[in-house]
Amino acid sequence: MTRIHTLIIEPMTKASFEPFGELWCASKKPSDRRILSPTSYNHDGQSTVHVIWQPQGGQKFDQLERYFGVTQSFVQLSGGSAVVCAAAPTDPDNLHDIPPPEAVRAFLIDPSTGYSFKRGTWHSLNRYILNHHGAEFLILNSNPNPTQLVNYQTGSGCLSRDLDVFQNPEILKYGNASGIEFEIEA
Repeated sequence: MTRIHTLIIEPMTKASFEPFGELWCASKKPSDRRILSPTSYNHDGQSTVHVIWQPQGGQKFDQLERYFGVTQSFVQLSGGSAVVCAAAPTDPDNLHDIPPPEAVRAFLIDPSTGYSFKRGTWHSLNRYILNHHGAEFLILNSNPNPTQLVNYQTGSGCLSRDLDVFQNPEILKYGNASGIEFEIEA
């Protein structure tokens, strides 16, 4: 039997998102000069930049992932209101230390502000589009991209040395996650 864990959408602000990463916006906006506001984006390996098209889909999911070699970052380029879900990093040396469902939060993405996850932050694989047929996002990532995935429905997951490339990921079983599905309350 599936247990639904409902997530309430909250604003993505500097304070609310701090446990998960940082927001990308100008720190000051003087009217008389241009300024550069640094980000903490960093990565191991080679930096990659892609554009992701995210069609509108459902607002249920059962998987979270985390990246060990990059502060994966996103900037919305077009489309409707979108939500991303995240949980704070857990012990990277303990692959069975996954976040409890109540630690997962849903954030309304401000399309005028980019965001970057801290290394090891657990997050939904998708952005969930609320009121449009889809949205485009710029994504900054790394190659290779060591990744851990947990499926809260099946209680299983995997550890891959390089997401989408490595064909033999380590299969993981989680005793504390099974029969759980997340639903974003719109």
